[in-house]
Amino acid sequence: MIYRLLADFLTVLRMAIAGIIVYLGIRFGAVAFPYAVVLVAIGWVSDGLDGPLARRSKTPTRLGRFDFLVDVTLTWATFTYLTLAGFIPWPLAVVYTLLTLVVVAHFQRKSVIVALMRPIDLTSGIIALRHAPEVTLIFIAWLIGLGVVRWRRVKTRVRAWLQDLWLLLHQKS
Repeated sequence: MIYRLLADFLTVLRMAIAGIIVYLGIRFGAVAFPYAVVLVAIGWVSDGLDGPLARRSKTPTRLGRFDFLVDVTLTWATFTYLTLAGFIPWPLAVVYTLLTLVVVAHFQRKSVIVALMRPIDLTSGIIALRHAPEVTLIFIAWLIGLGVVRWRRVKTRVRAWLQDLWLLLHQKS
């Protein structure tokens, strides 16, 4: 039971962090960048922990079915912060968001959403390395460690995601 509660708490924490990140962009802009980086890192660390906790529970978590939606929300909150803070130009953010909405509405596949989230993650990482390298390097080290510890799961999930994307791109309409 405790694992299930902790996993759900971490999911709620990620949603709260997403809201705080957007608030930082609205209220403080680029001045709050170091805080935003730390919050994003905490959000993704919580994502790395909630899955293993949920799998240790004997019963499904209440919020487990929303985990991917929360991940998408955290990614888009980060993108929104970077735009509000002036790191990403507004026209580019609007075009990318509209393009993403059209593509996701058309294909309606998780693999497509993931593919459209990765450029945001990469852009966020590059901006963070430039403006908050100490925190970013620690977070990258954590991600690498998580990847090593959970290599079998990462490999299986990435393979399934790539296969789904490949089939989607090569299916005949």
